[in-house]
Amino acid sequence: MMTNVKSWFAKLVIRLKKGLSKSKEKVTSKAFKFTVVNKTKQTSISIIRGFIIFGLCFIVIYPILQMIVASISDLRDLNDPLVVWIPRTISLQTIKIAASAIDYFAALRNTFIMAVGVMVITLFTTSLAGYAFARLRFKGMTVLFIFVVFTIVVPPQTIAMPMFMIFNYFGLTSTFWPLFILAFTGMGIKAGIFIFIFNQVFRNLPKELEEAALIDGCGIVRTFYNVMLPNAKSAVVTVMLFSFVWQWNDVFYSQLLISTQYLDLLSLNIAEIAPRLTYILYQLGIDQTVAEGMSRNPLVVGTIANTAAILMLLPLLIGYIFVQRLFVESVERVGIVG
Repeated sequence: MMTNVKSWFAKLVIRLKKGLSKSKEKVTSKAFKFTVVNKTKQTSISIIRGFIIFGLCFIVIYPILQMIVASISDLRDLNDPLVVWIPRTISLQTIKIAASAIDYFAALRNTFIMAVGVMVITLFTTSLAGYAFARLRFKGMTVLFIFVVFTIVVPPQTIAMPMFMIFNYFGLTSTFWPLFILAFTGMGIKAGIFIFIFNQVFRNLPKELEEAALIDGCGIVRTFYNVMLPNAKSAVVTVMLFSFVWQWNDVFYSQLLISTQYLDLLSLNIAEIAPRLTYILYQLGIDQTVAEGMSRNPLVVGTIANTAAILMLLPLLIGYIFVQRLFVESVERVGIVG
């Protein structure tokens, strides 16, 4: 009797073990299927995302790569239909022609002085205006801030003629002074946006900072420079970089208020590269040695103009390599605070 009970109990244990093992196998198989499905979905999404990003990057980078390849190609390869990406002869001749056509080094020096000067003045005036609108209370503040918004909305072309007539009356055209005066009066390139950025950043700083500074005996000016401005580093970096780059690439104000007859600027010289090209090619002897009438070939003119544009952007690209982390962080913080 005892033997039968033991055998029955052993069979029951074996059956239970088999049932548990089968259930575990079912669970593990379901988990495995779920993991495979999830990984497949994630991989598919990553592949689709990669194709989209690659397509968008290709749209942006393709013309730049084409300009770079054309700039290091020989002028004879421009009309060769067999040359698409890899030139037959790698030559720096196009770069030399473009640099001579825009008087590169003199124009680079003048453009750098102008951009740095406008950047410093713009930072000074827009930070003061933004702090005043954010922290100070005075009569007509709302009306003045509406005018600041109007400077963002109203296109500068509407006041171009009166602006030119005023500066021309005082004999300030063809110098850097009109650009410096516009920056000092808060009427420079996108100055209204910079005032708005500083206004939002200063408005979101805690009032306890100002109260502590006033208790320590600081006035408004000292509080601004020693307490508030150091806590707005993100806005300072953003305004400095944007004002420098926008002034560097500006054509409208530079063409309106400065003439290339008196000052060489990169943007103006590139805009007038076609008339200069005939003389430069003739002076270098290329118009006769390579092909006659080279300066009248629109493909050659366009290639040299694109090469000049690359030379103009080259200092900005080199600078961006060193400040990209600071730039991204400052823009992100300004976006969060604003």
